[in-house]
Amino acid sequence: MARASRKEGAEMKWLFLVMVLGNAGFVAWQGFSAADAGVLQQPVYAPPVSERIYLVGEVRPDESDDVVTPVEQQPLTEADKVLASLQREVDKVSTEDDLLCPIVTLERNADTLAVMDVLRQQGLAFSERKATGKRDKYWLYISAPATAEKAQDIVAALKLKRIDSYVISRGDMKNRISLGLFSSKDRAEQAQASISEQSGMDVNIYAHQREVGLTELLLAEPITSERWESVMMALDFSKLLIKIEKNPC
Repeated sequence: MARASRKEGAEMKWLFLVMVLGNAGFVAWQGFSAADAGVLQQPVYAPPVSERIYLVGEVRPDESDDVVTPVEQQPLTEADKVLASLQREVDKVSTEDDLLCPIVTLERNADTLAVMDVLRQQGLAFSERKATGKRDKYWLYISAPATAEKAQDIVAALKLKRIDSYVISRGDMKNRISLGLFSSKDRAEQAQASISEQSGMDVNIYAHQREVGLTELLLAEPITSERWESVMMALDFSKLLIKIEKNPC
């Protein structure tokens, strides 16, 4: 009996030892399995538990500003606005390059009135100011004869042919016969040829400059070069003693 009891006690000890070792092995196996699982899952991304998971087609609230819209519907950026403003300035400068601020200068009152009428007909407002300046002049004359009496005889002969003249009575040009003062060289030369042919006498031209009173007409607003050309076409330059300065604005 005693031997049987000792045998059963030994078997129980071995059974207990096997159970302890088995439990220890199971716990160890779980530890190794968890470590392996951690190594395998480390590259896999998972959002924080508190963060919502969005599908591919959904838009995140903080990314709404990055949504791409068609080009024609995209709002203007600050750079676009600056470029547009620069383009407007370039267009403005291009237009301004074609604008004129002309000044029309006239010497004779009749010419001034004629140009004023044309400007009014064209609907152009303008201002008027007085000035003085030197202008080319061409004086026609017949050389002085030996005496004042002979000079008077020449004037009388010219009068019969309806040619106006008079005798210079003093100065370096004393006794010369004056035939008129011209502002245009072409007209002076035409008159020279005509009087010489009618009178049979030599007619001279004395070119010089003389200070005269002038009238300047200034437009109230700039005008395009194209429209200004149309205004010029309305003027008869063959009858005007005029100077025109286009003056880009």
